[in-house]
Amino acid sequence: MPHVYTNRIFHRHDTGIGHPERPARLDAAIDGVTRAGFASSIVTDAALHPDTDRLIAKVHSADYARELDESSRAGMRLFHSLDNPISSASFSAARAAVGTALTAAAAMMDERERPFVVARPPGHHAERLTAMGFCFFNTIACAAEWLREQAGIERVFIFDFDVHHGNGTQHLFEERDDVYYASIHRYPFYPGTGAIDEIGIGKGRGFTRNIPLDAGDGDVKFLRAVEDEIVGIIDDYAPNAILLSSGFDAHRRDPLGGMRVSEEAYGELTRRVVETAERHANGRVLSLLEGGYDLEGLAASVAEHVRGMGHE
Repeated sequence: MPHVYTNRIFHRHDTGIGHPERPARLDAAIDGVTRAGFASSIVTDAALHPDTDRLIAKVHSADYARELDESSRAGMRLFHSLDNPISSASFSAARAAVGTALTAAAAMMDERERPFVVARPPGHHAERLTAMGFCFFNTIACAAEWLREQAGIERVFIFDFDVHHGNGTQHLFEERDDVYYASIHRYPFYPGTGAIDEIGIGKGRGFTRNIPLDAGDGDVKFLRAVEDEIVGIIDDYAPNAILLSSGFDAHRRDPLGGMRVSEEAYGELTRRVVETAERHANGRVLSLLEGGYDLEGLAASVAEHVRGMGHE
C-alpha cells in the first residue's frame, strides 16, 4: 500500500483569487487518494525531516532561503518572480514540502514503501536562485540529493511527466551522471526549455532526455513515449531509486495543458515505472505532486496514479 504524505500548512500558501495553483488542488488530490481506496494510508502533518534546511541550502542557497523567508513574512513578491504570489505562509509551505518529501524518502528507504507526497507549492520549475512557475524550492531535487547521500544509492532517476518541462530540475543536474533527468512534456510551451537536443553538459552529457510532444497529443503518443523510451532508459541506467515529478496537467480537462491525456494513461504510466523499479531499484519509487489544475481531472488522475503505485 502506498503511503500518502501531506501537511495542513500547504493550504495556507495563499495565491489569491483566480490563481490556478490554489489550495483546492490539495483537496482534489486527497479526494483522488480516497477514491482509490487508500484513505487509511494518508499521513497528515508528519514531522519534517531533520535535514530539511540543510538540503534546501545545498540545492538553492542559504541566502535564497533567507530571502524567501523575509519576503514571505513581509508579504512581498520576490523581486525576480513575476508568477509566484507570496503570502505570510508561503515560505513555511515551501519548506514543509521539502521536509515532507524527505520524510517520505526516508520511509521509502526504511520500509520499502512507495510514497506519494501531496504538497504545494510545486517545485520542478525552481532554479537554484530563482522562483518561477508557481515553484519556490525544487522539492524533487532536494529529495534526489538526500537519496544520493544514502548508502547503496549511487544512481537516481527522475521522471518528470508534468505537461510543462521541469527546467529547474534539469539545470540542477545537467552536469552530473549520478542523477538522470528524463521528461515528457508539451513543446514548444512554457517555460521554453526541454528541446530534444538538450541532453546534458560535460560529465552529464547523455544523462538528460527530453521527449517533446505536440499540443493536442493524447494517450497513444504519451504512452508510446513511456514504453518506447522511458522504460528502456531506466533499464539501461539501472537506478537505485526512481523519483516522479507527477504533474497531471496533460489531462484532457486541464485548462493550462492543451493535451488530451486520460486518467487511465496516468495509471498505466505508473504501473510501467513500478515494474522497472522492481527490476532495478528494489521497488523504490517516490512520487511528488507537481501540476494539475482542473480539480476533477486531478482527482481522477491521482486515483489512477496511487493505484499504480500500489501495483505489485
